[in-house]
Amino acid sequence: MASSKTQDPMKQYPMEIEGKYRVEDSIALLAHLEKLGAKELESESQEDHYLRHPARDFRITDEALRMRRVNDQWHITYKGPRQEGLFKTRPEIELPLADRSEAGWLRIWENLGFEPVAVVRKTRRVFSLEHFHPGLKVTFDDVCDLGIFAEVECVVDSPEELARAEQAIASAANFVGLHHIEKRSYLSMLLEQQK
Repeated sequence: MASSKTQDPMKQYPMEIEGKYRVEDSIALLAHLEKLGAKELESESQEDHYLRHPARDFRITDEALRMRRVNDQWHITYKGPRQEGLFKTRPEIELPLADRSEAGWLRIWENLGFEPVAVVRKTRRVFSLEHFHPGLKVTFDDVCDLGIFAEVECVVDSPEELARAEQAIASAANFVGLHHIEKRSYLSMLLEQQK
């Protein structure tokens, strides 16, 4: 079986592109977003339960599997290996779970040998910069035990959209005063902190 790094890149889409930044002045960031005409889409509570594969080290394959609770709705998400580049660019598959099925899904994963790794909790405000670039969003994350971050992100469906989306993310981040990119995931930061 071919590894995900050698698969046909066309089969890896849609692809999420994301620049993550530590926020030093949240009031200034929100003011910049308002000046740019960002529209707040939602505010939500998120709880991410990450799982460890029984026979595959996700730290080596650069993958992730999580169950995410957004307010009262659960989703399962698979994140594939990151591509080279300034921003975190990786395939992502996310599917909603039926109401009240999350405990059953966790039991299925555990019966298959998956183990819980950690839970990342955060409150998230999502802003649209659709007028800046199609599908462009800025999320404002207050992450328990880690601090405040912003993610400037977009999902693309083809390689042709990738370079334009990367440029839009860099420009939007600059316009709202985000300059210190954070390459680590929230999970990685939390696990490092717990050592």
